[in-house]
Amino acid sequence: MKFLTHIAIAASVAFALTSCSDHDSDAPSAGNIISFNASAPLGGRQVVTTNSLQDFKVWAFAEGKPYMSDVTVDRSNNGWSYTPSMYWPSATPLNFYSYSPAIRTATATDSSNPDIPGFINGGETDLLYAVNIGETRVGSQASPVQINFRHALSQVRFQVRPRVAKAGEQSLSVNVKAIDLLGTNTVGSFNFPKNSTTIGNQVAGEWSDQGSPEEKNIFNGEAMLNTDEAKELITTGYIFSIPQTLPKSDISGNSYAGAYARVLCEIFDRNTGVKIWPQAADAVTDGAGYIYFPLSADQTSDAEWQLGKAYRYTLNIDVPASSSKIDFDVTVEEYPDFIDHQIN
Repeated sequence: MKFLTHIAIAASVAFALTSCSDHDSDAPSAGNIISFNASAPLGGRQVVTTNSLQDFKVWAFAEGKPYMSDVTVDRSNNGWSYTPSMYWPSATPLNFYSYSPAIRTATATDSSNPDIPGFINGGETDLLYAVNIGETRVGSQASPVQINFRHALSQVRFQVRPRVAKAGEQSLSVNVKAIDLLGTNTVGSFNFPKNSTTIGNQVAGEWSDQGSPEEKNIFNGEAMLNTDEAKELITTGYIFSIPQTLPKSDISGNSYAGAYARVLCEIFDRNTGVKIWPQAADAVTDGAGYIYFPLSADQTSDAEWQLGKAYRYTLNIDVPASSSKIDFDVTVEEYPDFIDHQIN
């Protein structure tokens, strides 16, 4: 029997399975078409969810051989569509590997391997992945493959506030001009887990072959902070990072190594508007200076961004004794809540 082309897709849990078949008279039953339901985790702003999921890639393997290779599934009206379509084998189980959205890689994908080599992290893409192992369908009305997506990256966000003044202390205003992320890897290879990512099955993919640490801009502009309230500053949309071990902070004179957030700013007396910092010797550009915030918890050991977790760093700006040292504390909460990092 030859396998003909046509698949109908049911898009998220909110959509019903649809079909628009024009298969030949010798095709298998329309009920035997491979179809999908796709769902994504809940998340905050700019995070892909079931309702915002727009497309995904599907790979399927039968007895270790490609059955569907790099097929793009797109949201279409109240359903999903893709070509070429396939029908369920009569007895052979299929292993499905899915990710969303279509992404950039430094290395071409292999049609015999669903893993993602050389993923290039642009910081704005919420990469999702899903695995369904040993799927079979028997009968004339095949149910959809339930694809349960998980987050492959870490979400990292930064907010800034002037140091909260205690009784008798000087209140500060901070004019923030830039926030940069330094010393984190921006390229890596993602390997799918070997078990299904069904709800309740706690399996996760893995990242390997990481490299290409680059300086990434988070905020670029001008934001005058005149209250004790923390404010998230972001202009580039860069909030997603490859899960990784963050190298410990190393400060030697004016030389910095490891993973850091760097803030270009000016500090003023809130009541009088008089500029306090930086002095001319510490100014970098336009009268502003750099303050560095180490992302490893105690500056003596490595920290880690974990797959599928969200981290929020609060950068508490005080007048530095030098441009290099700010103490901070770290607290951790489970995703989808933020893991708050208070950096004082």
